[in-house]
Order: sequence, then C-alpha cells, then structure tokens
Amino acid sequence: MILKLEPYSGISGDMFLGALAPLLHAEDEIIALPKRLGLAGVEVRFENVIRSTIQCRKATVTVQGEAPASEQHDHDHDHSHSDDHDGHHHKNDHGHDHSHSDDPKPTHDHQAHSHSHRAYVDIVQLISHADLPEGARAIALDLFKKLGEAEAEMHGMPLEEVHFHEVGGEDAIVDLVGAALLIDKLKPEAVYSTPICVGSGFVKTAHGRLPVPAPATQKLLEGFPTFQGPIAKEMCTPTGAAIYAVLKPNFSLPTLITTQTNLGAGTRDLDQPNALRLSFCQTTSTNPNQEITLLETNLDNSTGEDVGADLLQALLDQGALDAWLTPILMKKGRPANQLSILCEPSKSTLLSEWVLTNLPTLGVRKFSGSRQILERSVITVETPYGKVDVKVHELPNGENRYFPEYESCKKLAKESGKSLQHIRDAAKAAT
Repeated sequence: MILKLEPYSGISGDMFLGALAPLLHAEDEIIALPKRLGLAGVEVRFENVIRSTIQCRKATVTVQGEAPASEQHDHDHDHSHSDDHDGHHHKNDHGHDHSHSDDPKPTHDHQAHSHSHRAYVDIVQLISHADLPEGARAIALDLFKKLGEAEAEMHGMPLEEVHFHEVGGEDAIVDLVGAALLIDKLKPEAVYSTPICVGSGFVKTAHGRLPVPAPATQKLLEGFPTFQGPIAKEMCTPTGAAIYAVLKPNFSLPTLITTQTNLGAGTRDLDQPNALRLSFCQTTSTNPNQEITLLETNLDNSTGEDVGADLLQALLDQGALDAWLTPILMKKGRPANQLSILCEPSKSTLLSEWVLTNLPTLGVRKFSGSRQILERSVITVETPYGKVDVKVHELPNGENRYFPEYESCKKLAKESGKSLQHIRDAAKAAT
C-alpha cells in the first residue's frame, strides 16, 4: 500500500489519528489503546466534524471525562501558549499539540489538568511495558526518541534528562503511540507527501518567545520541504514533525491512482480546511516497475561490531528499502564485506553521505535500475486464539498470497501456549 500525506494545513498527532484510523478500520484499536498503556481515566472518541464546509474525522482524547485544553473553547493551544504577531496578542486556536522540555515551575496561565510532566525515561518505560505489538512498540519508542533528541539539542542537555510538558501528557502519549500502532498496521511500501505547512509568527513559551516553527519542530523537519502558509499560527507541531521524521516520506510524487481518502480534523475551524488529508494509492500499473538505486561499498577494515545488525537497521532508519552484507575476498587475500543498499533514487545521496561519514570507506558505487513489485496490503483476521495481522500479496495472475505477520503470531503463541506454526496455520485458515 502506498500512503500519501497532504499537510496543507499542517499536521499534529490527533490529526494523523483522525485521518488514518478510519482508513484502516482501526478506530476500535485506538479506543482500546489507553487501557493497553495502563492510562486510567483516559478515553478516545472519534466523531465527524465540519471544517470549512468539509466533513472530516476528529480524534479526541479525554482525561477524567474532559478534553485537553486545546479542545475547550476557553483555552487556546494544547500547550496554552499565545501567538504574538505584529505587536498584537492573539490566542492560538489552531488546536494542535506541542511539547517543550520541562521547567520545574508551572508557567502556563491555565494549568491544564490533562497534562502531566513526564521524563523521557519514564515514557520509555511506559511504552516498553505496554501491551503492544513489537513493531508498534519500536515505532513508538523511535517517535519519542526523535522528540527527546530534538528537545535535548535545543536545551543543551543529555537525552536522559529531558522532561516533556504536553508531549508527556496522557493525550499526547495516546496520539503518538496510536500513530505508531497505525503505521505498524499499515506497513506502507512507500510514503509520499506534499510540502508541509508550518505556519509563521511566534509562540510565547516557558522558555521565552520562540519563532514558528518552534526549535524542536524545526530540528525534526530538517531535510523536508516546508512553507509558511497564509495563517500566522503554529500549523505543524512537534508530534506531527516526529511522525514525519519516522515516516521519511518522498516529496517527489510520481503519478498515482488514489483508491481511498480521509481527512483528519484539527480542533478549530480556520479560513481554510483545518485538516490533514491522507490517501491510499497505487501506481498506474498493476505490476509496477519501480525505479531504484543500488549502492555498494567494500569494507575490509571494519570489526564485527561495526558491521553488525545495528548497521543494517541504521541504514533502514535512514530510508533504505533494504540493506545486506556479503562476505568477499579482496586483493592480497584480505577477507571483507560488501555492503549493498537498495533505495529510491531520491534517497541515494543521503544514504551515500551517511555511509561515507559513518564507515571507513573512501567511496560508494551507484547503479540505477528498476524492479517489478507486487501490490501489497494488510488485513486482520480472527482466529480461535485472537486477531492476527496478515500480509496480502496480489500475484500477476490475480490470485492472492497470504503471509501471517510474525510479531502478531508470536504474541498469540506466547499467550496461548501454542506453537508459532500452529498460530500461523490458524491465521491462514481464517483468510
């Protein structure tokens, strides 16, 4: 499945949930998420709302029966900051969430009941012990790590000392872990995006008057095309920027066929639709030939630790489609490894520079080509032992091939005491 994002009015965590959960028929899973996270008194609801005459889907997290400050008419932004444009003081009614490193003394005019201050290490512990699929857990940890690293750099402190304000609150945790759950469920084969609207002006924060985008957001959006847009407010929040940092979309959009579309609403109604538009797409060919680049380099002076699994995962995190090592024998009989990286052409320079910076090699070879790929999607089936995510591959003859997801089967095998193969067979029988 190809995912396309259109953040013409920016992006926040709740907008992403409202847009993607209905497309995946996963609203019930997001509604059940607070319990799986052990967050008492927290609930999620979905509803249809109108933004600039257009119907959108709104995701709202409530704490002890009340919405966060951004959802209440007598509050402004999630983080209760104020916009200050051209010498005038305006309340920020865009309705996105935001985060800044914690200050021991509350500085908000309205002390929002729905936001608790949590340290980065506490959030890591919460996610690590939650009832989540391993893929979703890894993505959630990555989201908060990227946020924490941006905040740490902004404030000049170690990551372990970062404390979050709103992003440490229950509503923002549900937004980001929910986003991780949906990304893991979708497992997009490719992600594309139009440029990101970030807004303009300034926000007054506990750390002083900061420009839009705020420093943490700016850090997370490095390398992505952005524009200010016509509305002088904060349109892209750190949670939204973190989602982009994890998805790493391609901004060079090919010709695509849209198959499904949904809009996730922001809180306020602005002069333009305050919504994030997400679409499921496919290429114009049933069996598309995808342009790719193959990068190669030989490594003859690296240790086993240098070229271990962490290296391959780091390359995937940088946007590689695949990466692998092949043992080779070089001149003078020196044993070595050939590192191969498969990527989209737009990612080849970034990945080449990463290899040259982080590995002891003097050059990277580049080969251009194409590959034929199958259309892919993910469905959820019900077995006697619980739900299993199943990958569906559409073959050239029109038939489907089914592969139960390993992590989903592993979880049920552990819970039921059955073998992994037994769970796989049950999932295939349910397709």
